[in-house]
Amino acid sequence: MKKITWLLLVLSLILVPLGCSIGKKSLPSPTRQRPGVSGFYVNEPGPNDSLPSLKGHGNILDEFYPLWYHVRPDGSLKEEPVPEAIAFAHTNGIKDLPLINVVPSQDSVLRNIQARDNTINNIIRIVKANNYDGVNIDFEFVPTTGKKDFSIDRQEMTTFMKLLNNRLKPLKKGIHMCVLPLVGVSPEMSNVYNYRGLAPFVDKVTIMCYDHSQEGTPPGPLAPFQWVEQNITTSIKQGFKPSQICLGVATYGYDWPAGKSGGFTSPTRKITKEATIKGHQIQWSDKYQEPYYIYRSPEGVQREVWFENSSTLKTKLNLVHKYGLAGICIWRLGYEDKSFWTTLEQTWGKKAATK
Repeated sequence: MKKITWLLLVLSLILVPLGCSIGKKSLPSPTRQRPGVSGFYVNEPGPNDSLPSLKGHGNILDEFYPLWYHVRPDGSLKEEPVPEAIAFAHTNGIKDLPLINVVPSQDSVLRNIQARDNTINNIIRIVKANNYDGVNIDFEFVPTTGKKDFSIDRQEMTTFMKLLNNRLKPLKKGIHMCVLPLVGVSPEMSNVYNYRGLAPFVDKVTIMCYDHSQEGTPPGPLAPFQWVEQNITTSIKQGFKPSQICLGVATYGYDWPAGKSGGFTSPTRKITKEATIKGHQIQWSDKYQEPYYIYRSPEGVQREVWFENSSTLKTKLNLVHKYGLAGICIWRLGYEDKSFWTTLEQTWGKKAATK
C-alpha cells in the first residue's frame, strides 16, 4: 500500500506541470500599443492644401491639429475653421485639437491678465461650440517689447498652460503643446519653455525637431539624426515623460543658393518630383542621415537642396520605438509624397478600427 501511494505521488509530481500546458495556448508576450500619428493641418487652397491629405489617410491618422485659430493681442481670436474637415474627423475617429498660435507674435497674451483670461475664455468657447477633443498651444517667438530674450516670459508661459489645464480638464478635453527643442536652438528663444514646469499641465508635447537649417542659414540638414536624438534625450532629462513626447517630423525641404543663406521652403512631394523630371541625382548623407542634391538653375546659379522624405521618416520611427515616445507629429499634411504614407503604414500599420 505504501509503495502504491509513493508511485502515485511521483506520477502526480510529473503530470501536474505538464497539465498546466496541455490543451492551453501559451500567452503572447505583451506588446506596446501602436504609437500615435498626428498631423498638422493648414488651409491653403491649391495643391498644398491639407484637406485631401486628411481625407486620404484617415485610416492612419489618430489626431490632427488644424491651424485655424490665431490669438490677437487683446485675447480675441481670428477664426478659420473648415466644417468639412471637422465632419470628416468626427466620422472617421480622428481626434481634432486645433492649433492655437499668436498673431502677431506678442506676449500680451501671457503678461496682460485681461488678455490672458480673454484668450482662455475664447479657447473654451470654441472647444465647446465645435466639440473639439482639446487644443494644441503653439506660442512661439513671444517677444517682450524692447527685449530679444524671450525667456523673460518663461514663468508666464507655464502659468498660462496651468490655467488652461484647469479649465479644460473638467471638460475631459486634451491639452497639447508645441515647443522648440533645447539643443542647437538659441536659449533666448527656447528658454521660454520650462519643460519640467510644463510637464504636469500637458497631455502631449510636440518637440519640433526640424529647421536645424532653414531659410536664414547656409544649406544643411533640416533634422540631422544625432541632433534629433539628442533633443529627445534632453527633453526626457528636462522633465517630459517619453509617453508625453510626440516627435515632430517634417515633410518638406529647403532650396538654397549653394553655400549661402536665402533659401526657400519646398514640399517634399515637389522636390522629389522635380528631381525625377530634371534628372537631379539625389545623394544621401551618412553623417546627417538625410538626402540632398545639388543642381544648376536655368540662370546658371548652383543651388543645394536638403529635405526630409520616407527614408528619414524611417529613422525617426525607429527613435520613437527606441525611447517609447507617444508617436509622431507631421508638419505638415499636404507636403508629403506617397512613399511617406507607404513607409508609415508598412512600419506601424493602420490605426485600430473605431467602434
